[in-house]
Amino acid sequence: MADAQAEMFKYFEPTVQWNNLQLSNIHTLASWGIGTAAGVLGLTGWNGFIFFMLNWVFLSALVFFVKCQGKPAVFFKSSAMDVAVTPIMNTLLSYVLVWTLMHALVYIYD
Repeated sequence: MADAQAEMFKYFEPTVQWNNLQLSNIHTLASWGIGTAAGVLGLTGWNGFIFFMLNWVFLSALVFFVKCQGKPAVFFKSSAMDVAVTPIMNTLLSYVLVWTLMHALVYIYD
């Protein structure tokens, strides 16, 4: 599949790297915001992870439909699933860090 995409489009490598950097920044900043919201809302356990997954799906849809105009193959060498699923572990770790920090700061004296 990736070979067929590479044959269809000619990529300018600095632009692809810039797009990957921007996608990474979007995911990181969104995980901080979502983690802050989950901590302030007092979500614990599975509720916090479900909150993350719902927001991840929403964010991926926004990137796919708004930023990529429904055509991620034009902007990235990898497939749409790779763009949406690959960075999830790094983003999840940032989310959990901020989520627990904010929860501890808000509910420390309860």
